[in-house]
Amino acid sequence: MKLFVSHKTALAYWREHFPLDSELGAPARASATEQCASLKSDVLALMPESWILPDGTVDVLVFDAAARRQSKRIRCRLWSGNIPAGAFFKDGDVCVSSPEFTFLQMASQLSMAKLIALGCELCGIYVLLPKNRRHPGAIDDHPKRIAPLTNIEKLSAFLAQATGANGILKAQRALRYIAEGSKSPMETMTYLLLCLPPKLGGYGLPRAVLNPEIPLDDEAATIARRRRAEGDICWPDKHLDIEYHGEIHVGALKMQDDVGRILGIEKMGWRVITITSPQVFDPIRFETVAKEAAAHLKWRLYPQVLGDTAARRELRDELESWMFAE
Repeated sequence: MKLFVSHKTALAYWREHFPLDSELGAPARASATEQCASLKSDVLALMPESWILPDGTVDVLVFDAAARRQSKRIRCRLWSGNIPAGAFFKDGDVCVSSPEFTFLQMASQLSMAKLIALGCELCGIYVLLPKNRRHPGAIDDHPKRIAPLTNIEKLSAFLAQATGANGILKAQRALRYIAEGSKSPMETMTYLLLCLPPKLGGYGLPRAVLNPEIPLDDEAATIARRRRAEGDICWPDKHLDIEYHGEIHVGALKMQDDVGRILGIEKMGWRVITITSPQVFDPIRFETVAKEAAAHLKWRLYPQVLGDTAARRELRDELESWMFAE
């Protein structure tokens, strides 16, 4: 008998229990004839206690409707379709839904905005800790991974194997707007507010690239004290970099390093716009940054895109709810 962990429990695993500096683990095989643990006693016997969600619940997957059980603590999910390759990883006696499978599972649980944000998180290098695991009042207090859990290519390939699955169309639509390489939830939020289409609440700017390397010539390298510099939210073909400066940008050495890096980027002919967390959370001040970026990109923002639109209010509410989840 095997225990297959899914949905919110799998997501919590990838956020909290996955080692930040190692491989994902060994792939686990699964078949539709697999005998799955679903009884409360079996699940709790196999499940490490630290993996149980704060509310005491566990999400598990079964492949046969007859094996489906429900209790206050066990949410038993039925998967009746094809089981794509790469659906599970093995950790001890438990098979955990892969990051790609978890993304698909969460498509039926999350709003479109939160699903896109989750995709950016899985393709980024930060860990979105629950609010109760952070320092009080901290926005940018998040551990960093050595490498992303997945990428757009892997997500796309996995979804292509899951034709007809619950949430597949929503997941494939969300995939269009995901960006790789984000280093923080605030960077993700800034990117989505700028680049999502207006119907989803964004300003509809052309798709940006997150944290690309910017080659520096000798003079710029001398200024920056490095041969290459990373931008933040960039449009490389237009030489525009929006730099998010969060709470972690403190201390004389860090400030000096950032100033040198930005001066080096500017020496290469780039326009650098700086934004802070208070600006991101202030719709009026954020729109000033969006207009400034659009002007540099020569991108027209139509009147109906500007201001306090219903779609933008909803997007902001969803992203803030996602960032500050308990």
